Amino acid sequence: MNMKKVITLLITVLSFSSFSQEITIYSDNFEGVSSFAYQYYPVTSVNQWTIAECAGNAGSTGSKAMYVTNGVNDIACGDKYEYAAAPPSTQQKVVAYLSVDGRCSNTHTISFDYKLDLNNTSNVAEIVYSLNGSFWFVIDTLDNATNWTSATFNVGPAVNNANFFIGFRLTYNSTADAGTPLAIDNFVLKGKTSTANIEDDEIAVCSQTTILVNADINAGTGTWTIESSPSPLTSLTQTNSNNTALNNLGYGTTILAWTVVSPDCGNTSDTIRIINSQMPSVANVQDTVYACAANQLNLTTAIPYSGTGTWSSSNGIVFDDINSAIATATSIPNGWSKIIWTVSSVGCPSNADTMNVFKTGDQSIYTKDTTICFGNDISVLVTTTPVDSMQTVNWIFAEGTALSTVVGQDSLELTGLSMGKTTLIYEVKHSLCPKETDTLRIVITPCEDFEPVFPTVITPNGDGKNDLFVVQNLEIIYPNCQMTIFNRYGSVVFESTGYTSAWDGTFKGEKLPMGAYFFKLELNDGSGKVYSGPISLIH
Repeated sequence: MNMKKVITLLITVLSFSSFSQEITIYSDNFEGVSSFAYQYYPVTSVNQWTIAECAGNAGSTGSKAMYVTNGVNDIACGDKYEYAAAPPSTQQKVVAYLSVDGRCSNTHTISFDYKLDLNNTSNVAEIVYSLNGSFWFVIDTLDNATNWTSATFNVGPAVNNANFFIGFRLTYNSTADAGTPLAIDNFVLKGKTSTANIEDDEIAVCSQTTILVNADINAGTGTWTIESSPSPLTSLTQTNSNNTALNNLGYGTTILAWTVVSPDCGNTSDTIRIINSQMPSVANVQDTVYACAANQLNLTTAIPYSGTGTWSSSNGIVFDDINSAIATATSIPNGWSKIIWTVSSVGCPSNADTMNVFKTGDQSIYTKDTTICFGNDISVLVTTTPVDSMQTVNWIFAEGTALSTVVGQDSLELTGLSMGKTTLIYEVKHSLCPKETDTLRIVITPCEDFEPVFPTVITPNGDGKNDLFVVQNLEIIYPNCQMTIFNRYGSVVFESTGYTSAWDGTFKGEKLPMGAYFFKLELNDGSGKVYSGPISLIH
């Protein structure tokens, strides 16, 4: 989009918009009709400014730019930037300039993209400005840039609040320099447009009676007025100086206006809000609260006589009204939490107090109830919710037995579990909270592929090898089994229900003779399954 000469609209903008804003006074990417004018010296200069295709900084063919050419208006894209050197002994100057109405603006800057490739130091490209269009002051000199380069320059205070010209000048002193001259694209002129300007929109102070306020003025006569104040005693030390003191401030918001009257720019005004707050009340909450198993906690503190109170927490606690002195807290996590009550006033340091909250609720066993197939090495790791140092933990076997080893503050290892059901109770006590319990049930069952293994030979000679007729885990997996052992004549020499003690080759305490014996095992588990086989007794 091409923006042209918006300077004539400045008075309207200043009168009804925010003030001292930096606006674009003029911009041009040279794709349309440009407002730049040109000067040539001598008038019959071979080199001239022109705007044409193929030269711009848009990254594609067809973009336009303003640049110096050799005077040919219709040349091929490949010839862009070509210029003819000045005749010997003749200095040639080419100026492109813009007329600016700056009566209501100051602090001007220009930015643009440029290309430049001058080989001879006698030739120079400059950024210039003029107050009358005839004598040009130099802002700066451009360095060579064979690729597109962005540049920004301050115009300077000499043109503030005045009509002026700004532009670019290319000067040739040497005929040895020819090729790529100065090319300009994406030109932007900016300036501050306000006559009346207060740097701050709002100032917050704490329990002050006097404050200094500063404003800018570019042209005209300025006047301070108190638009509104919470105190009828508020007054100004200087009403017509851009630096003034505001005295006898009351608590609340005072609105101060700075109005400037200028013959050229009309009446403009800016305002500032001054918020004077009373020191906030002291924050005070209970130091420690035990929420126990409660799902919510009722909070109560003193209503601030000054300032606004706010509840907060660092670990996700939810408050039904964060600014009420009487509030309800929910979503309290287990363990210790911090609830903070902060009393603050705008412009003042805040007061805060912290409540330490401990919640013991939902003490539970993380490990789920489980059924385990019996094996040679059964162990179960039981984990629980963490406990505090002020809580005590008890583990109670309500049913079954096992060996238990504490492996951490919140974990227990069980080994030696017996066949059938084991019920373990997790009990947590706290001196200030009700006792909490949770239960874990573990069931040990025979594995589907379990088959008892029977020795075929025993040698009860006391050497610790094959002294007993051992059937591994039989008494655990089949506690109701019936084991019977016969001699070769069919007489019973051993019988046991549950087989808790293995046969040692004796009968009524006497050693039996060497020979062949036979066993019969009835599982008595409802399956009706019976095992039998021979046993060789060797001394």
